Amino acid sequence: MDKALQLESRFSLPPNSLGYCGKKTAAYKFKQCIINGKCDGVKKEVTGFIVLYPYLKLLNKITKQPKFSKQTIEGYWLGNEILNKAKPKDYLLLLGYFQKQGVPGFFIKELKEKMPKKFIPSHLFQVLHVGVGRASGSVPFNLETVNDCMIRWGKVQSVTKNTATVDLNSLKTKNGRTYELTLAKTKVPFDRQLVLGLKKGDTVAVHWKMIIKILNDDEVKNIGFWTKEVLKLKFPA
Repeated sequence: MDKALQLESRFSLPPNSLGYCGKKTAAYKFKQCIINGKCDGVKKEVTGFIVLYPYLKLLNKITKQPKFSKQTIEGYWLGNEILNKAKPKDYLLLLGYFQKQGVPGFFIKELKEKMPKKFIPSHLFQVLHVGVGRASGSVPFNLETVNDCMIRWGKVQSVTKNTATVDLNSLKTKNGRTYELTLAKTKVPFDRQLVLGLKKGDTVAVHWKMIIKILNDDEVKNIGFWTKEVLKLKFPA
C-alpha cells in the first residue's frame, strides 16, 4: 500500500471528478488507490494535471525528494518543511515546467511579470498567485472558486448520513484588497468509503466541496502554519 499515492489521490480526486484537472480515466484509479490500496496508474494520471505535476517536478528538483514521495505530496497540498528550500529564482523554473506541460504562452508571459518576493510552491500559492482555473480556463477566478479550490480544514460539528457540518477555515477579502482567514460553518458532502469512521470532533480537509481526509495533529499544524505563511504574501483580491 503506497500511502504517498493514497494521499495524492485524495487531493486530486475532487477536481478530477468535476472535470477540471486530468483525464476522465483518473477518478476510478484514485478511488481504487484510496479505498483498496491498489494504486496502479495513479502516477501516470497525475502527469496529465496541467499545474500539479509541474509543482511536483519543481519540489523534486529543489529538495531532491522523489516527485511522488509523501514529503513532496504533503508539501504541495498541506505544507511542510521542504517548502523552506524554495527561493524566488525557482519560480522561473516552475514557469518552465508550466510551459512544457502546455500552459498557454501568453499566460506564462503574464506570470513572469509578477515575480513573487517570496516563493512558496504550495497549492494555496497556486490558487492565489497563479489563480484558480487560470492556467486551464476550467473555472472563473473569484472568491467562491478560491475557497472551493484551496484546501480548507476545520472541526466536524455534526454528521448525518452523507453530509457533515464543519467549521471550515476559509478565506474572505479584507477591505476588498487582500485575503484573510475566517471560520465558516459549512455543510459538506462525503463518501464514507473515503473517510472511514468520520465523526463529530474530527478535523477534516475539504477540497472542492468534498471531505477528503481526516487530518492528524501534524497535518493540522502544517496546513495552519503554511496557509498563514502564504497569506502573509498579501495577494491582491
